[in-house]
Amino acid sequence: MMAELAVVGREQFVVGFQLAGIRTIFQPGDDPYRTFQEIRANKNISVVIVDEDVLNRLDLHDRSEIEDSVNPVFVPLSEEASQENLRRLIRKSVGVDLWEQK
Repeated sequence: MMAELAVVGREQFVVGFQLAGIRTIFQPGDDPYRTFQEIRANKNISVVIVDEDVLNRLDLHDRSEIEDSVNPVFVPLSEEASQENLRRLIRKSVGVDLWEQK
């Protein structure tokens, strides 16, 4: 079974990831913590790219719980984050360079 990459964020944040082929997309409503619980219950998801604005809506305890999660790993990004930063964070999180050309 192959591990999935998911994205959590507002529509403006996730659209680029959708265009890149990522199909596991979550757009949280009024209760973002419920969305994170749903993601953590899905054992197929191993890496979750998270819109930092969504993380900022969580209380401190819930945010710490998400940031400390190992499976899945949550990678917070702002809309301004560069592709290289994303590449470095994912490589650090899972130990594999997903952009590496074979």
